Amino acid sequence: MTSKYSSEDIAVITYNVVPQSRLMFKYERLGEMAVENRRQYCKSHGYNFIDTVEIPNDRPACWAKIPAILKAFETHQWVLWADSDTLIFDPSRRLEEFLVSDHHLIVQSLDEFFEFIGIAREAGLTRMPINTGVFFIQATDWSRRFLKQAYNQTQFVVNEEVWSGMGEQEAMIEILRTNPADLDRVGYVKSLQNNPKFYKPGDMFVHFYGHNARHHISLTVCEEVLKRWEEANATGAPFPEDLARFHWCCIQNKTTEMPVVHGDLDRYLYSPADIGFDYD
Repeated sequence: MTSKYSSEDIAVITYNVVPQSRLMFKYERLGEMAVENRRQYCKSHGYNFIDTVEIPNDRPACWAKIPAILKAFETHQWVLWADSDTLIFDPSRRLEEFLVSDHHLIVQSLDEFFEFIGIAREAGLTRMPINTGVFFIQATDWSRRFLKQAYNQTQFVVNEEVWSGMGEQEAMIEILRTNPADLDRVGYVKSLQNNPKFYKPGDMFVHFYGHNARHHISLTVCEEVLKRWEEANATGAPFPEDLARFHWCCIQNKTTEMPVVHGDLDRYLYSPADIGFDYD
C-alpha cells in the first residue's frame, strides 16, 4: 500500500538536554549523536527537522515532547517523535512507508519483546500498549485531545533529573487505559524501532534506552567505543556491530561510586558476553 503523504506533510522532532550532573555519557554523547543523526536524515529526505523546543520548568524535559508536537501540528499533518537515545540505522527508508493506515497514533509492535520475556500479547498490551521512544502521531482532533489529556496527568511528573523516568509515556498509557476504545486508533507496525538486543537489518531506529545502570566498562574502553560510533554517525557510515557494548557505555554510571543504580545487565536482557569480555 502506498502512502498518500509526502515529506512536506511530516515534521521530525528530536531534542537533547544534557543534565548538569553528567553521571553517564548518554546525553552528552549519545544525545548529541542523535540530533546530528536526525539532521542528516531529514536533510537527505526533505523532512522538516525540529531540535529546539521550550523545556517546561515544572517537570522533566521528556514532557516537552507533548507541547512540541502540538505546536508542530499547526503546520504538519504528521509528526514523528524520536527520543534522543535513538539512532536511525537504515537511513534509506522513508517515513511515508509507515503512514499507510487511517490510525491516529502509529507505534512499534512489541510482540517480539512480549514473546521473549514470556508474556502473552494481550497481557503485555494491557501493561504497555505503546512505547513512546519513537512514534508517529497525526494532527487530528483526537490526537490533540489525547496529548492535552496526557499532559494534564501530573501524578506522573517526577521532579528529579532532567530526563528522570518515563512520566509522559505512563501518562499516555493511562489515557488509553481509561478509554480502551481508543486503542482502535493505534496502529502497530514492525521495524520502526527496536532495542539493541533484538536489532535486525532493516530496523529503522535502535533505541538505547535506560539510565544509571551499574558500572561495568572502564572509561578508557568507553571512550574508544564512543569515538568509533561518533565517527560513523558524523560520516554517515554504517554503525559498528557492537550495539550492546555501545549501549552499556552510554547508560552505565561513569564510576562504581555513583550512589544511584537503576538496574544491571538482566534488566536490559544482557549477559556479560553481550557487552564485552572485559566485564568487571
